Order: sequence, then structure tokens, then C-alpha cells
Amino acid sequence: MSVDSGLIVRKDRLPTRADLTAAIAETGVTIAFPAGFRPDRTADGWLAVTVDGDKTGFDYRVQPLAEIASEDLPEGAADWGDTVLWFGARGSLSAQTVSLIQEVLGRRYEAALMIDGELVPPTALEAAGEPSADLDPDFAATMRGTPAERAAAMERYVAKHYPPIPVDPHARTKDLLKQLIVPILIFAALGGFYLWSQLK
Repeated sequence: MSVDSGLIVRKDRLPTRADLTAAIAETGVTIAFPAGFRPDRTADGWLAVTVDGDKTGFDYRVQPLAEIASEDLPEGAADWGDTVLWFGARGSLSAQTVSLIQEVLGRRYEAALMIDGELVPPTALEAAGEPSADLDPDFAATMRGTPAERAAAMERYVAKHYPPIPVDPHARTKDLLKQLIVPILIFAALGGFYLWSQLK
């Protein structure tokens, strides 16, 4: 499953791959984009990146804001740019990598985040990365450090606060039997028919 979000920017302000890499490096994170990647163009499928030596990636698509119906955009979206950079994250590290890239683009290039029909201006996007003092420490850890550290903290938080629901072993057996009952009945019927035909 992919978690999608958009960043509204002015296309003429988008950085080059090298400039974006350098801007991210200022946060203490090393990211390597594919050689052919251009922030102003849609990536062909999954955009594989390396973050501090860990392989991850995300879906990346560039769309003119004018192509999106106004009723599908949050109020004030056009004030922030003429282009939407769509990101599709899959998994914790992917999501944290996308979050870091969006924070950098928001801060450096005045891009606004669009997620779940809401618009988050750059100032709020930058502030969202700073956990408040009264926040649950386990959750606050998901907002600090490198993408890998944040992803690990998120996985620990989910495991601690949302443990997996145990599966009843009897339920598994019942499900298996339900799947087998029709073939068993057909086989029994055919076998019975065969025996009946032999006894005639």
C-alpha cells in the first residue's frame, strides 16, 4: 500500500538533482538519487534512492496544478505554485525519506504540502518536524534523527502501542477445511458414482 502526498511548488524554482542532494546533505543525511533523476520530471516507476547507505525509494510524479480540478484542491493551493510533486511512500524508511525531502523542499523552495485534502504551508511543515515537550517520548522519537532512525522508532512505536492481533489456530484449521470441503465432496461424489457404476 502506498501513502500519497503532494508538494505544491513553482516549477521554475525547482532545484537540480545536485542542488537537492546538497540541500538534504545540510541536514546531515546523505542521499543518492539515480543519475537520470530530474526533480521537474516524473520518474519512470519506482524511484530507487540510497539514504545513508540504506536502499529505499518512492513513487514520484510531476503534474501541472492546472490539470487538477479546483474542487479537488484545498483552498489557497494556487498561491503556492503551479506544479504538484506527488510522492508515494511504501514502508517506514520510504515514508521518512519522503518526509525529509518534503521538509527540505518546503523550507528551501517555499513548497506547501498537500495531504488528505489539507494544505500545510512551509512554516507549518518545518514546525511539524519539531516534537513538542509534552508529546509521548516514543512518538517524539519518530520525529528526530535520520530517516533510518525515524523509521526504526516508528516501527518500535507501532509494535509497542499496536501489537498484532493473535490468530486463533482453530480458525486457521476451519478456514483450511472450508477451502477443502468442496473438492472433497466432489471427489467423494465421483468416487461414489464410480463404485455404483462398477456394482451395477
